[in-house]
Amino acid sequence: MSMSVNGFIARENRDEDFLSEDNYETFVGLANQSGAAIWGRRTHETMRAYGKEAFDKIENVKKIVISRDDDFKIEDGFDLAKSPKEAIEKLEDQGLKEVILTGGSNLNSSFAKENLIDEVIFNLQAVIISKGLPVFYPENFDLDLTLKETKKISDQIFQLHYIVNK
Repeated sequence: MSMSVNGFIARENRDEDFLSEDNYETFVGLANQSGAAIWGRRTHETMRAYGKEAFDKIENVKKIVISRDDDFKIEDGFDLAKSPKEAIEKLEDQGLKEVILTGGSNLNSSFAKENLIDEVIFNLQAVIISKGLPVFYPENFDLDLTLKETKKISDQIFQLHYIVNK
């Protein structure tokens, strides 16, 4: 997840103007490495606003959008699931063992509550915003983490990579 230093993935109006292109490029690399990506309906709508080029960079990745709306329209190359477990099952049925979850807040929390997160990678953008959407929606769960790696992506982005202790 790309976020401000103080843990916001977007402004209250869902604008991500404070996040640099390097964050998206890092996501593209991880998604292409894993072969699969999952995000929610609102994140999908945000991605649409970036244009077809954003989707083209991950065209060889299995992409699942989670939405409870059966009528939510998705582009070719995407699959729709109603829950985190259904999304994981669809990927497992295709022989995939690794996936990048890229939110948003509610979906991140849904995966955490169901104990479906094995690793957490945060790209911290060198900015603090006063109000916004948190990386996890306030729910009743804990993730006990062990730091695996740190990496400087650019002068504006520092990456923290954690393993979830289960």
